[in-house]
Amino acid sequence: MLGVPMGACVAVGDSRSDLPLFEEVGCSIAFNGTPEARRAATAAVDGDDLRAVLPLLERWFTSPAGR
Repeated sequence: MLGVPMGACVAVGDSRSDLPLFEEVGCSIAFNGTPEARRAATAAVDGDDLRAVLPLLERWFTSPAGR
């Protein structure tokens, strides 16, 4: 709808229900994810605060793939 290709998008999830979305986006982050989510994701992060994903997002959006 906004013209952003799915390959330039990022998804953050934690479980099996997120796997179809992980397959569609260019970068996927398992946050406190299940083993299945971790295997399917581009990266995995654990923590008490969702802001733990910010360094990965910064890296993604400043990379050629994320632009």
